[in-house]
Amino acid sequence: MGPLKVKHKILTLAVFCGFIMYGPSDAKAGCSVATHEGFVRGPVTQNTSNRFTQFRQYIAGDFFTDKVLPALMLFTEQMTATAMQQTMSIGMFLDSKHQLETQRLISELQFEAHKDYQPSEDFCWFGTNVRSIATAEANGRANAYILSRRQVGRRLGEQNMGGASDGDNDKLARWQQFTRYFCDPADSDWDPSQASNTGLAEICDPAPSAPEFTNADIDYTRVIEDKRSIEFGFDSFDLTNNNGAGASWISPTERAVTNLQNNLYGHEITKRMPDRKLLTQDQYQNWYMALRSVAAKRSVAENSYNAIIGMKAANAPSATAMGPSPSLETRNFLGAIMTELGVPDSEVLGIIGYDPSYYAQLELLSKKIYQNPDFYSNLYDKPANVKRKSVALKAIGLMVDRAIYESKIRQEMVTSVLLSTRLRGPVEETGKGLNPAPK
Repeated sequence: MGPLKVKHKILTLAVFCGFIMYGPSDAKAGCSVATHEGFVRGPVTQNTSNRFTQFRQYIAGDFFTDKVLPALMLFTEQMTATAMQQTMSIGMFLDSKHQLETQRLISELQFEAHKDYQPSEDFCWFGTNVRSIATAEANGRANAYILSRRQVGRRLGEQNMGGASDGDNDKLARWQQFTRYFCDPADSDWDPSQASNTGLAEICDPAPSAPEFTNADIDYTRVIEDKRSIEFGFDSFDLTNNNGAGASWISPTERAVTNLQNNLYGHEITKRMPDRKLLTQDQYQNWYMALRSVAAKRSVAENSYNAIIGMKAANAPSATAMGPSPSLETRNFLGAIMTELGVPDSEVLGIIGYDPSYYAQLELLSKKIYQNPDFYSNLYDKPANVKRKSVALKAIGLMVDRAIYESKIRQEMVTSVLLSTRLRGPVEETGKGLNPAPK
């Protein structure tokens, strides 16, 4: 038996005897036989107190300081090291996770970029066919402006115009144009069985330069309406030939367009002042301003005609001194669209023109491409390409809407001028009634 067990038993016996000694009387009687009260009480109590004090000092001192505290310190150090190691492992897992996610995202973006930035062939239709549409539009606006400027100069008698001196001079110039280029011998009850006195054979030029333009000065449908592109453009004038003298060349179509314009708007040009010195007088000044007012109203009326000619005017020449122009390539690609629709190659140029106009290009981009079934099957494409096509179609739609809007504006202007002209008489009569002449 070890010392600790002996001490434990003695301590237990002492506590038990103390309980008996200070307990009830019957307990004291039982203990009085074994020990005397005075002999046991003091030493046992002191010994018990000393033992408890030693035990407390041992527990709080030697045992805790030498045994428990170092063990707890080692335990804490080990747990801290283990926790840091585990935390580093968690951090490594997080780093690996973010690294793999980043690599996956980069790979996805690379594949998406490769997919999105690979335009389809049919999308190139739009980019190829609109290369010269801006040039064609600007060319058309310039031609419309020149036509308007020409008619204003004709009415006001500007220099080098047919009616520069008077109205008779204008009619003489137009008559010469008619007999040489537009006269049809079969008109006016022509009888081929009779040698003379029928038709206009004696008036017409026996060898017209362009027989196919007979009566073109009065045939709006044949000259303009039925064509998508007309060979019209004032850029064909060459004012400096090789000899250095002024020279110009005008195509049969241009001649037909200008003569048709003369017949439709201002067949009778306004008479002008024979003696310009009279314009110093107030009454003649008012008359001349009224003449300009009529010229302005006619200019508004023919603005639609000029705009239509401008839209259908042929684009810039296909070949220049600097080489082929974009119009040549545009014609080839637009012709390919018509060929895919089943139009024979021999008829393509007759439809779109040798140099397609703004009107022809806009019609093909806004109508004809949708008549090809391949357009719809090619919509099964990458989402990015479908969006690109959608944007291109919206842009073409905006161009069409703009052309319609400008047409409505011209119509509104013509209606406004017509209404103001119709109301001019009643307004003047009403004004005379409100402001009677002084007596």
